Amino acid sequence: MKLKKILGVSVVTVLLCLTGCTNKNATSEHEAVTILAPYIECDRLADLVHEKYPEVNLEILSYSGANTTQYLQNMLAADDLPDICTQTVYDPDINDMSDKMIDLSSYDFTDNYVESRLQDVSDDGAIYMLPSAYSCLGITYNKTLLEEHGWKLPKSFADLENLAEEAKAAGVQLCLAQIEFPGYGFQYMCNIADTGFLGTFQGKQWQKDYLTGKANVRDTQGMMDCMEYIQKWKDLGMFTTNKKNPQSDDETRNEFMEGNTLFLLGSKNGIGETDDTKDRFGLMPYLSEDGSQNVYILNVTRYHGLSKKLEENPQKLEDALKVMEILSSVEGTTAVYDESKLKSSLLPFKDWNADDTYYGDIADEINAGNTALLIYAGWENAMVNTGNRMLEYLQDQATLEDVVDQLDTDQDSVVNNKPEVITTTTETISQESCAKLIGKSFMEATKSDAALISLGEWIHGNGKDQNTAGVNGKLYAQDITEADICTILPTSWYGTIQTAKITGKDIKKLCEDGYDAAGTGNTYPYVLVKDKELEDDETYQVVICGANEDVALNDSGIVGMDAAKDYFSKFKTLSEADVK
Repeated sequence: MKLKKILGVSVVTVLLCLTGCTNKNATSEHEAVTILAPYIECDRLADLVHEKYPEVNLEILSYSGANTTQYLQNMLAADDLPDICTQTVYDPDINDMSDKMIDLSSYDFTDNYVESRLQDVSDDGAIYMLPSAYSCLGITYNKTLLEEHGWKLPKSFADLENLAEEAKAAGVQLCLAQIEFPGYGFQYMCNIADTGFLGTFQGKQWQKDYLTGKANVRDTQGMMDCMEYIQKWKDLGMFTTNKKNPQSDDETRNEFMEGNTLFLLGSKNGIGETDDTKDRFGLMPYLSEDGSQNVYILNVTRYHGLSKKLEENPQKLEDALKVMEILSSVEGTTAVYDESKLKSSLLPFKDWNADDTYYGDIADEINAGNTALLIYAGWENAMVNTGNRMLEYLQDQATLEDVVDQLDTDQDSVVNNKPEVITTTTETISQESCAKLIGKSFMEATKSDAALISLGEWIHGNGKDQNTAGVNGKLYAQDITEADICTILPTSWYGTIQTAKITGKDIKKLCEDGYDAAGTGNTYPYVLVKDKELEDDETYQVVICGANEDVALNDSGIVGMDAAKDYFSKFKTLSEADVK
């Protein structure tokens, strides 16, 4: 292996010599190496790269949209990859990257990783994607509340049932569940099932059989047992939603932070000393009935790799390898995540430990293997419909039988990979054109006179979130589903369209000034969509996606996804020529 690593670096060096790219002026002439790294601290990454390798010209590409996973997968399918590629999900047993990504197993920086994490991404010895920070999902609990009442943390569902009775008698709410996205419902179902049949050898085989159409839920007793167990969780009160706005994760978190709820179900960890509370929090596993199969759920937040196209440009490959070397270190990874994220994450490196993180008191459990991998790859076409049905079930709008039927119904689209197609794009639709399409769809739905749609781009100094209120990304030539629309949709899955009453003069001023999302003075541009000329003194109803605080917004009550689907479905096919 070590010989391979030396040879791997030597090949790049030889190629550089042959192409004459090693002259003294190369520093200022290096072609940009691109990276798309959504929702990480790219400012610090860029600074660290410049500090260590000033000759490397790193260009940050932006995506701050509502469906990162789908967008990254669409980029991969279209082979529209930056030099340093990012994915949020990767399974070498399902995803073949050999034709698009460089095998990294021959480079020294892979020695920084713990062996178990490399095994997770090994493709018959090749390594195309390396893991970054990962979380270990479980159930957040309020340590302070437990201690105040003299209660012990449950080790089984039977213990949880006993605790629920004591909590009720004390006037303490047992649990809150976040339900903002369809994937939550799907994951709650899978995570609980992982404590039973789904987490066994037979259950893992069933997963493969379901994905190939050989087995379903209703005819598999083990899966039906899991569904009955989920009903027990519901009956106990583990799926209670917040009282103010059930679809808002922030409101659910806020209610939990009030300090009278024991447990929180959600997709993220990280509640701790940085929050405005004196309470202390911890993480417990999803509980099996007798406590013998409790599990934490492993979820790698990002995988990074190098585009195979870099092999055509030795200088860019050398520079990209330097960036990967930084990303493959504790220093590099801690640079791209903020402190609260690091406290709620595990790093895959040998020289890192969990002592000062959210996982300090459960690291031994995690290292002992009481874990299950997050179920995602291969199940994409079941997540939205089944996830939505599960969320309806949690809110008493559907039955468990409906969930079973939905998952079995979704099997056809899983096996045949055919989700509902809303339209088909015949070519890549640019970001600006996507903004115009969204503007037109929102205008039509709200009967507005114009639309101001902000555009997402990376601005140094604006932090990791950048512009989440506008249109990010573009649409590729493909069949367009709900998930694809969500990649560019400012309102995400369930958000409603916002309008404002603005004079023509002020509309033009907003276009000139842009949207100051971060309050730094560095603004994002607007795309103005209108059906007529705007008079300065006239007042218009305007759809606005990305508004500063001085703009008085009105909630239309119309879900953006519904409006976009209605508009996009008018086109059998969609091209740039259709964007007028």
